[in-house]
Amino acid sequence: MRELCVTPAESSPNVLLVVMDSVRAQNCSLYGYRNQTTPFLDALADEATVYTQARAPSNWSLPSHVSLLTGIETHAHRVTVHDRLQPGATVFETLAERGYDTGLFSENGFLTAHETGIKNAFETVVGVPDAYDDQYDTTALNPAPDGYYFADAFDQWRQNRDGRWAACVNLMDAHRPFEPRDRFDQWGEAFGRQLQEQLPTRWEWAFYGESRPYWELQALEQLYDGGIRQTDAVLKRIVSRLRTTGALDDTLLVICGDHGDGFGQPGRLPAEPPSVSHIVPMSESLLHVPLVVRPPGSGSGDRCHHPAALTAFPEVVLDRIDGTARPKGFASNQVVATKQPVTDDLRQRFVDHCAEPDRFLQPSQAVYVASPGDGRAVRKQYFWGDDGVECRIDSAGNVTELSAIDPSRVRTAIDSTEVDIREPLSGEQVTNEAKEQLAALGYY
Repeated sequence: MRELCVTPAESSPNVLLVVMDSVRAQNCSLYGYRNQTTPFLDALADEATVYTQARAPSNWSLPSHVSLLTGIETHAHRVTVHDRLQPGATVFETLAERGYDTGLFSENGFLTAHETGIKNAFETVVGVPDAYDDQYDTTALNPAPDGYYFADAFDQWRQNRDGRWAACVNLMDAHRPFEPRDRFDQWGEAFGRQLQEQLPTRWEWAFYGESRPYWELQALEQLYDGGIRQTDAVLKRIVSRLRTTGALDDTLLVICGDHGDGFGQPGRLPAEPPSVSHIVPMSESLLHVPLVVRPPGSGSGDRCHHPAALTAFPEVVLDRIDGTARPKGFASNQVVATKQPVTDDLRQRFVDHCAEPDRFLQPSQAVYVASPGDGRAVRKQYFWGDDGVECRIDSAGNVTELSAIDPSRVRTAIDSTEVDIREPLSGEQVTNEAKEQLAALGYY
C-alpha cells in the first residue's frame, strides 16, 4: 500500500464494490447468453467499461475475496479457512486511513462471520441478522434474507454518511441453494426444484461419487439462471437509488463475480474432473467472471478484450482517488489463478465418497495472456496435476484446445514469491455462528 493522506480530497469519489457471488460470465446475457439473465447490466454497459476476458484469482470465495481486497494473488497470500489476515492488508483499511467511512454488507459467512480478518477490515459490517422483515424471507432451504435486505441495509448506511464512503456489497442470490423469487425463476422446472430439495446442500459428492448422473445438473443450472436474474435486479435497486439521490456520478462503481459455478462441464485434461459447483475444478466455468466498471460521472460504453485481473482493484481505486485513472484499468499483460489446497475435512469427504479421491485433490494453476493476432481472444495455459494444456478462449464458454504443455511452463510464468499477510487462527477456527451460516451455503 502507498503512503497515506489522512483526509480525502473533495474530488475523491466514493467507492462501491458489488460482488455477484458465484456468477460466471458464460451465463450472463451481457456476454451473449441465450437467457436474459442480466438486463440491468446490459443497459448499464452503455455508460461503463465491460471487460470481456476478466478472470477470478481463484475458484471459490475466500481466496478470491482476499486477492480482490488486497491486490495479492492467491498463491502469494495463501489464506485459507485456517488463517487470519493481518491488520492493514486491504484497500478498505487504506481508504479508512484516508478518511473514508467503510462498510461490508453480505450473507457470506466467510466475509462477515468467520474469523479470517476480512470483517475486521471494515468499520461497519452487516451480516445475517437474528431477525428480519418477512419481505426478505423468500427462501426455504437457506435461513437467511436475500440480496434485497443487504441492498437496503447498504442504502440506509450510505445515506447516513456525512463524508466520503467506500463499501463492499456481496450478493449471494446466485449461490447455492438456488431459490430465486418467483418473478425471476423464469427457466427453472419442477424436476430441478425437486432435485435440489433431495440433494444435500453440498451436492458435489453425489455427482463425484457417481450416485447421481451429471446430466441432472442442467436442471440446477436453470435455477441458477434465475438466481443471476435476481442478482441483476438487486443490483438495479442499488444503482438506481444511487442515481436518484445524485450519488452515482460521485462514485466509482465496480461490479464483478468472485468465481463462477459448474454444472458438469467436462475437464480438458485426462485426470481433471468435471466442473461441479466450485472449490474443486479450475475450468473456465469457475474462472471467467463478469467485470463492469462505471467511473465517476459516466463512462462511454467501452468493451475491453484484454485479460483482466480482479486483483487490480486496489490499484484502480487508489489511482482514481489520487486523480490519475489507471491507463489500462483492470487489464493486464498476464493474469494468473491458483487453486488453494483443500482442507483436511474436504479431503476426507473425497476419500469417503469417491473411488479415486486423488483425482480431485491435484494442484492447479492457470496463466492468461492475449492471444497473438486476435484482439478479442486470450490464451490459457494451465495444469491439473501432472498434465497441462494450452487453450484459446474467444468468448465466454467458447474454448478451443490447442496443444498439450508441460506444467513447468505455467509454474515458471508465475512469480512464486509469498507475501506475509496471514497468521494462523488459534483455538476454535470456525465459530458456531459462522459454521451455521456457511452450512446453509453448503460449506459445512
